Amino acid sequence: MDGTTPIQQNGDVVHAVFFSQSSFATHAIAREANTVVVDADLPLELLGPLGCGVQTGAGAVANSLGLKAGDSLAIFGGGGVGLSALLAARALDGGTVIVVEPNENRAAVAKELGATHVINPSETKDVLEEIKRLGGGGVNFAFDTTGIPSVVGIAVEALLPGGVLGMVGAAPPEAMLPANMMSMLFRGITAKYIIEGDSNPQTFIPTMLGWYRAGKFPFDKLIGKFPFESINEAAHAAESGAVIKPVLIF
Repeated sequence: MDGTTPIQQNGDVVHAVFFSQSSFATHAIAREANTVVVDADLPLELLGPLGCGVQTGAGAVANSLGLKAGDSLAIFGGGGVGLSALLAARALDGGTVIVVEPNENRAAVAKELGATHVINPSETKDVLEEIKRLGGGGVNFAFDTTGIPSVVGIAVEALLPGGVLGMVGAAPPEAMLPANMMSMLFRGITAKYIIEGDSNPQTFIPTMLGWYRAGKFPFDKLIGKFPFESINEAAHAAESGAVIKPVLIF
C-alpha cells in the first residue's frame, strides 16, 4: 500500500502485484489478508481460479443476489464467470437457470453443468421474449457478465416484479445504463454492480470447496491445464471456448 515492492531484478524494482493476486511466477508474495488456507489434500493446481473469476460468478449469485432454492436466473455470458454463477445456482438448488451464450463450446458446457435452457442470441430472433417464454414471464434474477449495454437492456426487461440485476461486465467508459426508468418503477427492479461477488475470501472460498467436496460444485469441469510453455495455446483455447478456464502449470 505504501508503493514499495519486495521484488527486484538487477537493482531495478519489479512491480508484480497486479490486482494483488495475478502473476506468472513459480512463487508469489502475498499479504496475510490475501492468503486463504486450504486442505492439503485438495488439488492445488485447480484452486487458483477460485480467487477471482469463480469467486466473482459464484459470489454474485450466493452473496450479492442471494438466490434461494427455486429462484429463477438468467445469465448473460457463458465464460468462466457466467458458468461459475450457474454452478452456484445449482449448488443452492435454484430453479430455472437460463444461459445466453453464442459460443457452441461454452453453450455445451452450460448444458452439462445443469443449465435448464441455453439461448444462442445469434440464432434467436427475440432473446427477451424467449427468456420470458422459458421463465414463465421472466426471471427473479439476471446476471450480466458482458458489459454490453444492449445486453444489459435485455437483462433489465427480463426481470419479474421485485427482480434484481447483477452486473460484473466492464463496459466502455462512455456506456450508459439502457433501462426504461418507468418500467423499472412499475416492477420495483434493482440494478447493482458487483465486485468479486461481494465475497470474503476467507469464508467464501472454503464454502465453495465444501460444495466441491459434496459434489455440488464441479468447477473442475471449467478448467483445462496447460504447461507454462503452452501459454499461447492456452490463450487461444480460452478465446475459442475450447477451454473455459485455462490453468498454467509450471
